[in-house]
Amino acid sequence: MVQCCVPFCNNRNDKNKTISYYRFPLDEKDKKRWLKLIRRDKFTPNYNSRVCGWHFPDGKAAGPTRFAWNDGKAFPDHISTKRKKGMVPASVEDEGTAGPGPNHLDVAIQTPGTTSVVVLEIENDMLRKENDQLKRELEKQKQTFSFSQISSHPDKVNYYTGLPDAATVLFLEALPSKFDLQYHFDWNVQIMPLIDQLLLTLMKLRLNCGILDLATRFNCCRATVTNIFTTISSALYDILYAGMMDNIPSRVKNQTSLPDCFQPFPDCRIVLDCTEVAVSNTERLDTQSHLYSHYKGRTTLKVLIGVAPNGVITFASDLYGGSTSDKVITADCGVLQQLEPGDMVMADKGFTIRHILPQGVSLNIPTFLVNGQFTVQEVNHNRLVARARIHVEHSIQRLNV
Repeated sequence: MVQCCVPFCNNRNDKNKTISYYRFPLDEKDKKRWLKLIRRDKFTPNYNSRVCGWHFPDGKAAGPTRFAWNDGKAFPDHISTKRKKGMVPASVEDEGTAGPGPNHLDVAIQTPGTTSVVVLEIENDMLRKENDQLKRELEKQKQTFSFSQISSHPDKVNYYTGLPDAATVLFLEALPSKFDLQYHFDWNVQIMPLIDQLLLTLMKLRLNCGILDLATRFNCCRATVTNIFTTISSALYDILYAGMMDNIPSRVKNQTSLPDCFQPFPDCRIVLDCTEVAVSNTERLDTQSHLYSHYKGRTTLKVLIGVAPNGVITFASDLYGGSTSDKVITADCGVLQQLEPGDMVMADKGFTIRHILPQGVSLNIPTFLVNGQFTVQEVNHNRLVARARIHVEHSIQRLNV
């Protein structure tokens, strides 16, 4: 048995076999419109749900527009509501003839003008709700932090990104935009433009903002923040470091931007030092022994950092266990293969690497105390080396922040 699901309508196929019954549209927008018209917004129609043909005086395409409750809109009290002789509802797409109205009511047929008024009222109500939804979304976007809010303020751009102005940020954004980004979590981030993804990454690098803080600022979940940061930072590494700096800058290039503190060392090609990052302990004793750093007193991973005299990081090795010595890392990481005769390497006194340097490459480290007291020449030399090496310390501090 098929029965009309419109309220107050008792039409069913076992009582009236001349009336047609129509399923709800598959299109979600049309389906919501039908539900709104029949005043069943919270009703979820299934495959067997039907609306009888009596409710379609203008055809199925117009949707159901004739109901028992809007009879008064079509006919004022002084107009007769009896059906005119010979008048029957219009057929709908040749699926059958629309039969009489609800069998418990003597409802008049609406005029086309009245039907249009009812449809317009429903559509106006739907547009009003859609407008309210768009207003809420717009207000939500206003609360989201974005690059457009700071692009016209160089001081804010510098504070959040570490870059001098918006033009530099836009130039940096143009680099990854030329490539097909492969996101870390294998799902693309579509809720945020690339410029804001870059801003999020730079804020993490510059200010070390927490994941939850960034998620709140950019109005997204923490997984999205992790996905963006890992993807953009990896892309910048591939483009700016691996793609553009396949070799450390030469002495000639370094001399074009040599700080005053490096004037006594014009042949310095690179300043080397190691830094360590704490990692969680492990239950395997062999791994724990490999990772344990006696200098830090905990399990760490160790990396060799190379810095040009102007303070720019130009080399970073792979990660090694915390127990690995500076000398072993230097010999294994590949930095020595990039040096040329006449180059000078500056390092801490722990880098006893003079005998493994390529031929013609010199090493400049602080003087060891041998006779219980430094000479005047040794003191002056150590002071000059310390003034120059402070650059690598500052660079490593920025790296560890």
